[in-house]
Amino acid sequence: MLARVATSRKINVHRSIDRRAFNRFRILVPVLFRWADSAEHYDAGHSANVGVGGLFILTSKCPPVGTEVEVDFTIPAFDRIPRQLRFCCKGQVCRVETCHEIAGFAVVGRIGLVENEKQGHAIEEEVAAGLLTVSNVRQ
Repeated sequence: MLARVATSRKINVHRSIDRRAFNRFRILVPVLFRWADSAEHYDAGHSANVGVGGLFILTSKCPPVGTEVEVDFTIPAFDRIPRQLRFCCKGQVCRVETCHEIAGFAVVGRIGLVENEKQGHAIEEEVAAGLLTVSNVRQ
């Protein structure tokens, strides 16, 4: 019934539910993250998805919602980009999820190349174009 209503009204159900401003791509890479409250915290996990506006990290230790975090990760070389690239995201934890033994958190923030990795402004566009050819899924 819902599918019929959505079709007859031409409503894209997935678009109406997804509130992200940027596309996310399924990229599973190791990440290092850190945050500070009364103490400095450092931990590791894996990305579940990555986009220009943030990422979701799978890890056993999650910072609290609202915490400022810094996340570092490397995208390995692939056909469009012949060398690995290091990225950093400085942002805020907007969501923490746990389900049985799996936990993770979402970070909203701008992802960019690590400064000493940049070789001109065009490299970010090349990476974006390369990622679009690898996986064009909205997560």
